Amino acid sequence: MNAFELKQRLADRAEDIAEYLLPGGKRQGKEWKAGSVDGDAGDSLSLCVSGAKAGVWKDFANGASGDLLDLWMKARAMSLPEAMNEAKGYLGIVDTMPKREPKQFTRPDKPRGKLAHGRVQEWLVSRGLTQQTIAAFKIVEQIRGEKVYAVFPYIDRAGEYLNGKTRNIDEKKDMRQEAGAMPCLFGWHLIPDGQRTIAITEGEIDAMTLHQVGIPALSVNAGAGNHQWIENEWENLEQFSDILIFFDGDEAGEKGAAEVIRRLGLERCRRVRLTHKDANEYLMQGAELSDFMAAIDAAAPMDPDELKQASSFISKVSSMFWPAEGAERFPQLQLDQRFDWFEFRPKEYTVWTGINGHGKSLMLSQVQLGLMTQGEQLVVFSGEMPPEHQVKRMVKQCSGLDRPSVQYIHAIGEWLQDKCWIFDLVGSASLDRLLEVFTYAHKRYGASQFVIDSLMMTDVPEDGPGAITAQKQAVQKIANFAKRENVHIHLVAHPRKGKDETAAPGKMDVAGSSKITDGADNMFSVWSAQKEESAHDPRDPDAVARAEELADKPDAKLVLNKSRNGDTQKFTLNLWFDKASMQYRSSRRRMPLIYVPYHQERKEYEHQS
Repeated sequence: MNAFELKQRLADRAEDIAEYLLPGGKRQGKEWKAGSVDGDAGDSLSLCVSGAKAGVWKDFANGASGDLLDLWMKARAMSLPEAMNEAKGYLGIVDTMPKREPKQFTRPDKPRGKLAHGRVQEWLVSRGLTQQTIAAFKIVEQIRGEKVYAVFPYIDRAGEYLNGKTRNIDEKKDMRQEAGAMPCLFGWHLIPDGQRTIAITEGEIDAMTLHQVGIPALSVNAGAGNHQWIENEWENLEQFSDILIFFDGDEAGEKGAAEVIRRLGLERCRRVRLTHKDANEYLMQGAELSDFMAAIDAAAPMDPDELKQASSFISKVSSMFWPAEGAERFPQLQLDQRFDWFEFRPKEYTVWTGINGHGKSLMLSQVQLGLMTQGEQLVVFSGEMPPEHQVKRMVKQCSGLDRPSVQYIHAIGEWLQDKCWIFDLVGSASLDRLLEVFTYAHKRYGASQFVIDSLMMTDVPEDGPGAITAQKQAVQKIANFAKRENVHIHLVAHPRKGKDETAAPGKMDVAGSSKITDGADNMFSVWSAQKEESAHDPRDPDAVARAEELADKPDAKLVLNKSRNGDTQKFTLNLWFDKASMQYRSSRRRMPLIYVPYHQERKEYEHQS
């Protein structure tokens, strides 16, 4: 929970907090009166405990003021992180997702060279920076032959060197970062303790510019389009309740700013726009602190997604009729090939159904691999199957082999890293908890596809009094989550028991509330031919003919029953199944597909075959 959210939660219990932090005080109307925050007797400190300003306080003895987090720090003599942790404990707040093992990064040696003094210093001074600013950021000068480089060191609060960006001062494209180092933010060592407002810029020189005029600032390490730093800086950024996004005003900057704001939280981020390309160019044109502050004052949170002019959709509508060649598309349905008649659009949820034993979960597992190959990141909950069995199935499907080697298995594990997360619970899960963890994974790791397999493995009642209403409320929560977070949810729902298994179940066959399929944007049904495996005499022509005829017939069908926003409303895809790889194929040959190439493994396997 970040500082903005915690501040709101504390304000809701302002009087309890006042009594806890200032036990010698007393309530007078809407205020809590107590002695000075420094411990002096009297009633110089006034804290509002109700109304719109609940949690706001001021100590008239020394002029100190702020919100309840500021008061917690001062009253308990704590740092901001310490105060936040203690406040969370007081409120009974626990982390929404267990911490996973941190990634391992290379800790590079400190850059060789002298602190900027010659041409690097001249270059930075020409950009409007002072020698004091250059020294504060510990910029290093390196000379390699006739080339001169500036090294921007990424230093954490403890003074440790985590990363560095080296730039040729005469050729901007000649730029690199430390190999294998942690993606992180530039400028942490200069951020004051207890700071609650921070600016984030697109470049190091912009962060140095804002620091110079008096605005604490950090810079991203890889421009506006790469947000790997968010995962590594997540806890560090929790302390800020006001985050000012100073990205460039070009198309890439606007797109990157929107993504950062969405992931760090609309409620605490503001998009700052300048009259020039970036903060440094603004400085070079004569801007002072008052000019930057005017831009900050004019900055506002992003408009809600729901508020749009109809005319703003015309470009998208035009591209739907006449898509540009090579235009980006939403992830498509992919098994052994991509099928352009269906896309998994954000803000939608898809219902998957099928008769028990007909392979709906297995089919969905292969669909997940297809999404990963298209750059999507997934979180999967299966209350019926232990995580190791889920991943074992993925490994078979990834390799196209029944029994890949240990080396191949670990290669697949590396491929799955940062592509797939498992909600580690076997048994019934709380739907609210699922969506809470999904939200965390989406904001922190950028996950965009979520699987609930199945609805009956959540705390939503399957039958009995109130079950239909509870199921309706559940699908509303699922649909709202998908729309709010701009993601896609896959929901497995079981069908009612039919008279036989000769046909795939349709929309009206799903068990429970009709709202499960009514509210869904898309619906797929999986059907298996349930062929029996039997030996036949190869010398019997009739037996051979019957076996060949049976082999030519589809092993399974994937039926699209509904696609609210797609051009193709209904479709049936015939499929053939390869048992060893657990893969469905659209070809009668049943040759397995290799999702994760591992050439040595394939060579050995083909030789054995």
